[in-house]
Amino acid sequence: MIILQRMDATDYQIVEFLIRDGRMPYAQIANQIGVSTGTVHQRVKRLRERGYIDSFTVELNWEALGYPVDAFISIRDNESRGLAELSERLRTIPFIKSSAAVTGEFDLLLHIKARSSRHLGEILDEIRQIAPGPSRTVVTLSSYIEGQIPPLPADAD
Repeated sequence: MIILQRMDATDYQIVEFLIRDGRMPYAQIANQIGVSTGTVHQRVKRLRERGYIDSFTVELNWEALGYPVDAFISIRDNESRGLAELSERLRTIPFIKSSAAVTGEFDLLLHIKARSSRHLGEILDEIRQIAPGPSRTVVTLSSYIEGQIPPLPADAD
């Protein structure tokens, strides 16, 4: 189990730069916040060890990759297998980007990437075979806010 220790103001500054650009050179971050490159390197290492930073990722342009259809599907687990087991079975469908347990009328919210409306229909058919209960599908028409990060605490000790 990782025990989170408090971050200080320098840690928060480093994380804010990495949020904007995970590939930003440590020397550039160091120059911006007035510390040595070694300090940035050691702090990033410590932030990873303590569990504040999980990974460095790449954001993909799904449309350019041939997946212009973005949909969210809410499903209900009518067969009471448990959401973890149901999600594992749904994992066999490679077009499901994520699966999250939710409150309300449905149990799981699936984020889907599809090549076309027809392809989305095929994916829905696969989902219904694994989870035959009620579902609701919402297709994204436009995205206005993506990747926004809530503000980090400004008054770190």
